[in-house]
Amino acid sequence: MAITIILAISLLALAIVAYGSSNIHSGMFLEAKCSNTDSNKILLTYDDGPDPVHTPKLLDVLDKHNVKATFFMIGEKVDKYPEIVKEVHRRGHTIGNHTYFHNPWHNFYIHRKYMDELKRAHAAVENLGIPVADFRPPLGITTPTVASACTRMKYKVWGWSVRSFDTMDKPREEVLKRVVKRLKPNSIVLLHDRMEGVDYLTEEIIKAAQQKGLSI
Repeated sequence: MAITIILAISLLALAIVAYGSSNIHSGMFLEAKCSNTDSNKILLTYDDGPDPVHTPKLLDVLDKHNVKATFFMIGEKVDKYPEIVKEVHRRGHTIGNHTYFHNPWHNFYIHRKYMDELKRAHAAVENLGIPVADFRPPLGITTPTVASACTRMKYKVWGWSVRSFDTMDKPREEVLKRVVKRLKPNSIVLLHDRMEGVDYLTEEIIKAAQQKGLSI
């Protein structure tokens, strides 16, 4: 009987930790901004770039509507496409760290090894003369290691309140409908500038936000 109780408690504890690590909104290991601070504004954020095809198209759409966004970039891609990174910065957008390799399993590294990856990604952007003060963990997975590393790097950590699921094999219209339905004041929208149609999605989201009286 006692063994059964201990096992049940252990399984419950593991489930709680699993939920806390995989759900950035839980705040179990670190506090992340999951809503904007201005009650009438939304924030557009893009993960997994830069992309040589889709990021430039996206930048043109953002320019067209005079919208600034935040790009959480993978260090490995920053090293591969530095000119695109510099162009994102030149157009007035914010660039954040999204780790060097974007392997979610790396979130379970020992502290020193995880710090090395964050520093490598940080340096990739900073070496281009661009400051980095923001971070988003891949897939929103958090652990004590991630929390400790972000504290040492003095990062502002970002979550989201509207997840587009644009990386799934769904028609862009379906993704758009999901996002627009959830748009409200303070929303932080998660998109990916490595995905086909991110320029279309962004333009339509901007239009929908404006129709709802929201600024970006």
